[in-house]
Amino acid sequence: MPLVLRNGLVDLGGGRFERADVTIEGGRVAAVGVSDDSSQSEVLDCSRFAVVPGMVDAHAHSNENWFRGMWDNLPLEPWMLFSYPVLVAPSQSADEIYLRTLLGGIELLRSGATTVVDFLYDDEQALEPVVRAYRDLGLRALIAIGMGDRAYHETVVLDEGLVSRELIDRLEREKPPSWDEWANVTRRAVERFHRPDEGISICLAPSGPQRCTDEMLAGSAALAHEFDLMIHIHVLETRMQAVSGRRMYGRTLPEHMDALGFLSPRVCFEHGIWLTPSDMELVRDRGVTVVHNPVSNMKLGSGIAAVPELLGHGVNVALGTDGMCSNDGNDMFATLKTAALLHKLWETDYEQWLGAEEAWSIATAGGAVAAGDRDGLGSLEPGRRADLVLLDLESLVFTPLNDPLRQLALGSTTLAVSSVMVGGEWRVRDGRVTGVDEAAALADARARGPEIVARHDEGFAVGQELLASLRAGWLEAMRTDVGVERKLRP
Repeated sequence: MPLVLRNGLVDLGGGRFERADVTIEGGRVAAVGVSDDSSQSEVLDCSRFAVVPGMVDAHAHSNENWFRGMWDNLPLEPWMLFSYPVLVAPSQSADEIYLRTLLGGIELLRSGATTVVDFLYDDEQALEPVVRAYRDLGLRALIAIGMGDRAYHETVVLDEGLVSRELIDRLEREKPPSWDEWANVTRRAVERFHRPDEGISICLAPSGPQRCTDEMLAGSAALAHEFDLMIHIHVLETRMQAVSGRRMYGRTLPEHMDALGFLSPRVCFEHGIWLTPSDMELVRDRGVTVVHNPVSNMKLGSGIAAVPELLGHGVNVALGTDGMCSNDGNDMFATLKTAALLHKLWETDYEQWLGAEEAWSIATAGGAVAAGDRDGLGSLEPGRRADLVLLDLESLVFTPLNDPLRQLALGSTTLAVSSVMVGGEWRVRDGRVTGVDEAAALADARARGPEIVARHDEGFAVGQELLASLRAGWLEAMRTDVGVERKLRP
């Protein structure tokens, strides 16, 4: 039976909100406008609500979800010593992986996201509980299989004189899986789980061009073409990555990837902060999407992505929270507001600033492209997936109601989210998560969390051994001219 959302304040795109009916049938939007009064339809009075498309969190790492609030005042590379222990990464049970995935997914649903791109760093056995968690929540997910085949010390700028010979030997002995192994993992994952119309998709996720051999990059491009998959990859998140790329290849990382035939419209660059002007043209010409992660970029001191310039070049931009311990949350509203405000700090003509409309567009339509569903997600149009959010117009967020879009993008919080629909099914209804017992999940996570984090102590100790060396490399990179500047100077 069709469902009619009657007389809601509907986001029609381009900043326009009007009273209209939205008809849902077969998991998709059937019509937007005045509906007939057919007795064959279920009707829900939505006069109290704004009806908006669900946001897409185009970059997250569910494997970080136990680490909320763990670190501060560390740049990316030193931070990764602890959030991604180099030599000692303890295993987790299927129940623990399922639970950590629920934690991030619940927060996403409650903050108006209906789709997540989960850049997952874990072994193949983690895929089943991750998929099960997203299915139980009803959250649409593109699971990106994070992979790399270069040893750690090859991928960063280190002062090896500050590291013990024993530890260097351990790093050299630690061999990551080969591309052939990762290719087989991906093939099996596609066969088992890749069901886009059922809400779960698989994509390739080479960690970053400085962490992957040319064989892995070229192989990923070929395999993605074979199975029609997206590719997500961290590119130029930090100045150190820009330095590493030039030292490894004698050119920028995007230039090197393009020489391999890697770049295409199926590719998404996570971050893309340190892109040069010629890199931006290359990204535009190859149809690459850039995923902007403003909160994480600030917390890790990575820099300010040139999003206004990217948009001006015609590059598609999406929005991401990044991982739980580089953001300390999966709140899409907080990320949305940051994206709308950050570039007002630039010394530039204010007519070039991003604002509410641009931020909302990258969180919805831009994210649809990054999720591999350009024509299904991101707006409320006939034929699109029925992934939408009801926002309470009687909440503080919209009182008094002056401009729905600005109040949504610049001032909304989870308090305004009344209900969330994914594929025509209510996944949050009247403030209650429907697919799982949220209170029980949170209680379980509070009980298990400390012991799971404590298992990482040996890995944290190795991180401390490497910290001085990596800090020296980071300071060296900070002094190196890479052709652009993406940080504010005092």
